[in-house]
Amino acid sequence: MGKLTRRLLQNSWEKNLRADTARKASQTAPKNVGAARDMAYISDGDPMHLVDIFYPDSAVGKLPIIIDVHGGGWMYGDKELNEYFCMNLAAMGFAVADISYRLLPDTDLKGQIQDVFACIHWLFQNGGDHHCDFGNVLLTGDSAGGHLVSLAAAISENEELCSLYGVQKMPFKPAGVAINHGIYDLQTKIVPSKAIMNEMERMWFGRRPKENPIYERSGLPGTADPKTYPPVLVITSAADALYPHSEALVHYLQNEGFEYEVCKPDPEAEGAEKLGHVFNVLYPEWSESAAVNSKISEFFRKHIYINANLQDRT
Repeated sequence: MGKLTRRLLQNSWEKNLRADTARKASQTAPKNVGAARDMAYISDGDPMHLVDIFYPDSAVGKLPIIIDVHGGGWMYGDKELNEYFCMNLAAMGFAVADISYRLLPDTDLKGQIQDVFACIHWLFQNGGDHHCDFGNVLLTGDSAGGHLVSLAAAISENEELCSLYGVQKMPFKPAGVAINHGIYDLQTKIVPSKAIMNEMERMWFGRRPKENPIYERSGLPGTADPKTYPPVLVITSAADALYPHSEALVHYLQNEGFEYEVCKPDPEAEGAEKLGHVFNVLYPEWSESAAVNSKISEFFRKHIYINANLQDRT
């Protein structure tokens, strides 16, 4: 039954590939954005261990950096999925790292977190050659990527968790974490099917999920300390099928005393019904998406020091 469920999940994501290919074919890449592409952050020949860095093509010196982790249910996608989203952020005056990572079932949750950390450490060592200022860093991710990046920020602040996940602490303190239509806790029911949830747990944690020491330390509850965790921006929309998870995240942040903000388009506004899951990532050219993505820029700028010309800081 497990193999069948896994295959059905993979078939479902293959349909997304066709839809995403058609979507990108109808879109146009933002202009005036430079790129350093397909850089290997682990030299093992794995195409999922690549990262792109985007920046304004007129950039001089170093810029604040946004590190983006794509979504796709932990099983689907690569950096190309978020390419235009990242390029739009870059056009706002940032260096933006767009990363790929290994997917389920080729690795597990621990392996995905290790990939995120490996890329971050590689970027810290090499990103300065591509306009990246690691004194000013925002972490962001959408859907499953929101889970991975928010969990990574929590792990980095805790030596025990770093050891548990087999990673080294990030070499910088992020200025903030933007969770975009994201999942924050794997202990909640993400899909209604018990069979699918059971199979997801086996892919995340192994054949006996609850015996894995990271099982109960795989989301913000149980890992994140509100006293040390960076400010959070929660991006959501009422038309998102996973909206209840964003609602639960906001309640969690509020109840536990985190510093946070919420960006949610008016559900009564004209056209709000089309603003579904990660709409601002998939369709950055929409005016509604531009407003949300500008909020990401605003949130970041509020928590960092940037001089007027976005030059090297003195």
